[in-house]
Amino acid sequence: MRVDKTQAIKQVKLIYVAPQENSNKFWCGWVMPDGNLYVEYGRVNYPPRTHVYPCRSVAAASQKLVSLVREKTRKGYQEAIVEADAPQQLDWSSFGENASQLKQKLGQIASLGEIITQHTAIRFDAIKGVFVTELGIISLHTIQKARAALRQVSLHRSNPQSHQFNHAVGEYLALIPLPVGMQLDAPTLLGSSEKINQQKTVLSKLHQGLNLIVQLRQEMMEVAATSSDTVVELDRAWWVSWGLIRDAIDLQTPTSDEERSLHISWS
Repeated sequence: MRVDKTQAIKQVKLIYVAPQENSNKFWCGWVMPDGNLYVEYGRVNYPPRTHVYPCRSVAAASQKLVSLVREKTRKGYQEAIVEADAPQQLDWSSFGENASQLKQKLGQIASLGEIITQHTAIRFDAIKGVFVTELGIISLHTIQKARAALRQVSLHRSNPQSHQFNHAVGEYLALIPLPVGMQLDAPTLLGSSEKINQQKTVLSKLHQGLNLIVQLRQEMMEVAATSSDTVVELDRAWWVSWGLIRDAIDLQTPTSDEERSLHISWS
C-alpha cells in the first residue's frame, strides 16, 4: 500500500536506543485524511515494516495514535528530536543569472555533508536545504541535545560496561544515528577518545552547515526581493521553504573556539 505521508494531518516519530539490549529501533505514525493511521517501524538504517490501522475517522485515528504512543513510551521509546520533512522542492532555474553563484555556495554545504555522511547516517538534502536522517530534519536543537549526550559519553568512558555509559551512548544515537549493523556495541562505537572527538567534529560541522544554510537562504530571499525576473515570483511557492528550519536562530554565534577555527566563510 502506497501512502503519501506529506498529506498527513498529524505525525509522531519515536526512537528507542538501548545498547545493553542491542536495541536500535524506531516507530512512526501518521494520521491520514482518510481516517487511517499509517505506521512504520523497525531497526534504524534498515527497511521499515508497515501497518495500517483502519480507524474510519481522523478523530479515531488520532486517538489510536495517542494510545500507541503512550504504549511505546512506557516501553522506553522517546520522541525523536528532529523536525518534520520539508514539503517543498527548489527549482534553481527560478533564480536566472544568479543560479550559478547560489549553486556554488550550495556546493560548499554539500561538501560538509559528504564529510558528515562518512561518520554518521545523516545526509544533506540539497533539494530541500536540510540535513536529514531516516526520522526527519536535523535542527539546532538536535545538535544541542547531542552535545550534551556526548559530554556524558565522555564522562563515563572509563567504565564502558556501566549503565551510565551505555545510556549516554543510546541518548546520542537517538539524536545522531551512526552506521551500525544488527549488533549495537557501545564501546566499539564511542568507547575511545578518538571516536568521541570524531563525533565532536561531526557536530561542529553540522552546526556550520546550519549556519551556511541560513546564510544561503537569506541571500536567496534578497535575490528574489531585488529581481525583476517574474519567474522568481511565479515559482516562489517552490523555493520559499528551502532551508527553513524552525529553530535555526543564533546560528551566527560560535559556541566554542573549536567552531571558530572550523568556521567556513564564503569566498
